[in-house]
Amino acid sequence: MKHNISLIYSCTDYITVVTTETVNRNMPFSIRDSLWTGLPMILIPPAIMVAIIISGNFYFLEYFHVISGSAWTGMDLVMGIFFAYIMKGLGDAEKAEVSKRLTPMMLFFMPAISTTTVTAGVYLALSLGISFTSPYFIVVAVIAIILTVQGLLIFLPNEARVYLELIRGGKDIRKIVRLTMINIRLSLVQLVLQITIILFMAHFATGFAL
Repeated sequence: MKHNISLIYSCTDYITVVTTETVNRNMPFSIRDSLWTGLPMILIPPAIMVAIIISGNFYFLEYFHVISGSAWTGMDLVMGIFFAYIMKGLGDAEKAEVSKRLTPMMLFFMPAISTTTVTAGVYLALSLGISFTSPYFIVVAVIAIILTVQGLLIFLPNEARVYLELIRGGKDIRKIVRLTMINIRLSLVQLVLQITIILFMAHFATGFAL
């Protein structure tokens, strides 16, 4: 009798878990929830940067540039390597579900943190008196332009298309997966470029030639 009761409780728990997972997967993508999560991500980094620039505090400007750059590189590391590996073992439905949860971060946070990192870097270069004609600065500037173009012309439009598709109900799963995978692969390219920039940043910080 006790065994049967335990079995019934186990089955009930299993059904509850499965039902909860099914409900969560079938929940419509909410604009309100995505904006509630995404707007702070896109507004807070620029607000902090503007406040630091207005204050004229070089220490906090450098600190912010390092922190924002680390966040940007870290996100590309996670997306370009770890998520690329994880997504390979998932079906299209599971990949679309992952995309749904990544969209607020990738659509709002990534553009905000990337643009503020580049902007803070320019102000930092001006504060340090780095010559814009220096070969090192030119290389960094070219890479930064490439990263910005990739972000604004490929990454951001892809995420916007995923976002709009999710708003419409997310029925075109293949489209969501395809665009998300493009951005994940692009994150790996951006990771390599950012590591290259960090190499030149070490030169600016120490003064030693490469």
